[in-house]
Amino acid sequence: MAQSNDPTSPNELNLASLTIDSGDGHQGVICGPLLRYSEINYDSGTWYGSCLIVSQATDPPSLKVTLPSTSSNSNDSSSFEFTAECIDTYRQQYRFWRYPLALPLTHEPQRATYHYGNDSDNGQHSFHLPGLQETMRFMFHSCNGFSMIPQEVKDKYGDQLLWQDVLDRHYVMPFHVLIGGGDQLYQDKIIKEDFMQPWNDEKNPDKRLAMALSQDMIDGMEAFFFRNYVENFGNQNPWVALAFASIPSINMWDDHDIIDGYGSYPAEMQNSHCFTTLFENACRFYYLFQHHTTVDLAQKHGMVRGTLPTCNSVITTLGPALGLLSLDCRGERNKKDICQPETYTTIFDTLQTRLPPTVKHLLVVTGVPLIYPRLTLFEKAMDSAAGFDLPTLAGKTGALGDLITGKLNKWNSEPELLDDMNDHWTAGNHLVERKTLIEKLQHFAREKSIRVSFMGGDVHCCAVGKLYSKDMKEKEEGDPYFMIQIISSAIVNVPPPVALLTILDQNSSYVTFNGNTEEKMYHAFKQSPNGNKRNNKKLMGCRNYCAGYYDESSGKLNFWIQAEKEIGKKGTMGYLFDVPKLVFGQAGNQLHGSDHLVESGGG
Repeated sequence: MAQSNDPTSPNELNLASLTIDSGDGHQGVICGPLLRYSEINYDSGTWYGSCLIVSQATDPPSLKVTLPSTSSNSNDSSSFEFTAECIDTYRQQYRFWRYPLALPLTHEPQRATYHYGNDSDNGQHSFHLPGLQETMRFMFHSCNGFSMIPQEVKDKYGDQLLWQDVLDRHYVMPFHVLIGGGDQLYQDKIIKEDFMQPWNDEKNPDKRLAMALSQDMIDGMEAFFFRNYVENFGNQNPWVALAFASIPSINMWDDHDIIDGYGSYPAEMQNSHCFTTLFENACRFYYLFQHHTTVDLAQKHGMVRGTLPTCNSVITTLGPALGLLSLDCRGERNKKDICQPETYTTIFDTLQTRLPPTVKHLLVVTGVPLIYPRLTLFEKAMDSAAGFDLPTLAGKTGALGDLITGKLNKWNSEPELLDDMNDHWTAGNHLVERKTLIEKLQHFAREKSIRVSFMGGDVHCCAVGKLYSKDMKEKEEGDPYFMIQIISSAIVNVPPPVALLTILDQNSSYVTFNGNTEEKMYHAFKQSPNGNKRNNKKLMGCRNYCAGYYDESSGKLNFWIQAEKEIGKKGTMGYLFDVPKLVFGQAGNQLHGSDHLVESGGG
């Protein structure tokens, strides 16, 4: 990336050593600005979002956003000043300042520049607003960190290269939104922290589960989660910090945002004082750093609450033609249920009321993919094969992986080894729930003539799956049950061994979903990013992210999986997967036969 002409290059950010005891020189700011997108009000033509700054300041600096003039004959610009509210304080020292943003859209795209404080050179950044009738360009990413692997492996791969590629692409054709599909950072190393030693030293599983944490352990957990976010989202991670300051995000957590495998452990373990304290801190800082809100304020700030206050999904639009459902699959999860039935009822009721009638595509984001080869099909084969271990294949290489392989002391007297890999939708515990969810989405697609597509990460490889009607294989545009699954993982973490993905490939085949509907994986990758022919065409173990673009002329939604060409070097190769619009029934004729533009008083 050419850096000399870019005023926001990380080389020009303050990269001095950052600790949670000192600021970065910008009025005590230790993390931020972090941008978040919320929604567009098409009646008023207004874009809504927020900006978060974590600062030592007792009075927040004002934030000023400047938009270019709407008149071609004028060089004037419009400026908007926003004030912050403090939504939380860390140990009476660091305050979380949330700036609610409301900006007018026009029929043309706009580049918004912003800074905080009195000095316009202080924290200068920019982001891009779509035109009022424009569908947003988006980037999907997952697994933004390393598991607990040797340092030499981390050094070999590096953690910035794909983010540099994202920003290269952003400077050429700007993204309007980042979609975080889970594991925006990794909390697994908490188990190795000194304050966890009493827990680790206790060998008796019953006593470990009954252990009451000392105040040092409780304080240690709070400090760990705060510091880990500052280090991963702040200027110590410069390219990520630049991306989060330049492209508004919509995030959803997965297990590593809490701890590896959270929600799939035995109930007595998750109800222990250790795990309830861990989850309380993970939850607090997740909502602060990733959503600019708190559990109490999440509904007020537009999130869709499930049956527990800690479970909040996102439903919004990415322009008039594209809806987004990012489903919270961790906030109320247990070994039996990913989400409660009442939560699904709320989700589908909200889809009916929140999406405008112009929406043609719905993106459904789940951390773990809904469509993926069945792990249970080849588990026995792996058990008998030297060197193969199921947790690595399933992306569980931290605490949950240790539990599966028995490396940890037993958590309870009769530990379940999670042979069915309970973290996956296709695990036996979750198959009925998965079927019910997909059938609800099939009904939604038929009723609304809205094409449903899935995006997920978690598994540290890229792949594409699909659901489809057996009797409409060549008529995808008219098939409401045709649903693509994009799997894009990881933007930082390392891929599984090739041999493990080969076993997945060899043991995957089409599966009858229900009645006339089948599911299968595409032969999506006929050659590697370096140009070599591939034997495994279904699953590719390269780091990657996914860029999405809507084709206005054809109504197709284009997904580009950008896969790393060479380990340790910047550069990706793109693989295109396009998803047709859905023209089905009277709703489809009305949706695609009339003007898709929304009425607005704005712009």
